[in-house]
Amino acid sequence: MNTALRIPQSVLDELVAHAREQAPHECCGFLAGVKGTVTRLYRIGNVVALEGATEHASFDDAKMTHLGRLSPEERAEIAFVMDSHDMFKAVKDMRAHGLELQVVYHSHPHDPARPSVTDIKIASEWEENWPKLHLLLPYYLLVSLQNPTQPDIKLYEIKGTSVTPLAFSIDSSIEPELRPK
Repeated sequence: MNTALRIPQSVLDELVAHAREQAPHECCGFLAGVKGTVTRLYRIGNVVALEGATEHASFDDAKMTHLGRLSPEERAEIAFVMDSHDMFKAVKDMRAHGLELQVVYHSHPHDPARPSVTDIKIASEWEENWPKLHLLLPYYLLVSLQNPTQPDIKLYEIKGTSVTPLAFSIDSSIEPELRPK
């Protein structure tokens, strides 16, 4: 398996810290860089617990029905909706610094690091949105906290309904950029 991406250990550490801080809720964000090398992490707020947030998401009817039965806190444990303000702020910063979106990430606090049916559906629907935003089709990275002492991190390419596991290398020689405050 070819290595699709190089990620600094410090960025992976920050990603795991983000997942742990948000647990038992799902966290989400972007990884950016150039030419297959990640240099910056952007934390994006998960607004799924906010009133009305699920109505603006790409959840199918079964997921919407299930989420409708849950409290806002319970919804945030099994789903995420990225805060649009945070997303566009991150994209603006990427452009200002000559970076490209490389990865969309999120955590699975209770489940394995593999895309759920909902994750695949949302990724495939976003395939047409990324080019409209002048962004490349990103990879998808999942961090599982199913075993909290040993987080599992996996990278995937999702096109349509096709999910391909990808390899990434951990590169301590990459100097990550400070993320914006």
